[in-house]
Amino acid sequence: MKDEPGRQGPVAKFFAALDWILKALVVVGNGIMLLLVFGQVITRYIFNYTPYFGEELARYLFVWVVFLSLPLVARYGGHMCIETLTSRVKGATLKFLNILADVFTIIFLGIMVWCGIQMVARTSYQTSPAMMIPMSWVYIVIPFGCGIMLLYTIANLVNVLQTPAREIK
Repeated sequence: MKDEPGRQGPVAKFFAALDWILKALVVVGNGIMLLLVFGQVITRYIFNYTPYFGEELARYLFVWVVFLSLPLVARYGGHMCIETLTSRVKGATLKFLNILADVFTIIFLGIMVWCGIQMVARTSYQTSPAMMIPMSWVYIVIPFGCGIMLLYTIANLVNVLQTPAREIK
């Protein structure tokens, strides 16, 4: 049974909520990173003092912002792509190329999630030099961000498979 016009299904609501959470985390992370770097500059040049944790925390926040932004960019089709071939084909050929691209992306992201989980486990005993936090806290964003991107890619693949070839342009 199809949803009524104007209403979202549970999957669409889940993705909308996930988008909102990711956007909020990225905005907060960027804001904190901006304040940290600005504070570092001010304290270094005015007070001749630099907090020991500022640079390291900004670096780790940057990693988090990047890996939390990846799923959003993928969701809205903002990743770089080479359209030399896809801009010249339509219909069934374009559908096949889209399916192929999604399958390879799913394989790559599956590897990233798997290896990211292994890296988190391996670095759980290491601590960061300045803040002395477990490095697994830094690296946990890799399988998390790639896992969300994997969900988005699977949803896109399902959408492409359900769309008739004649409607793909």
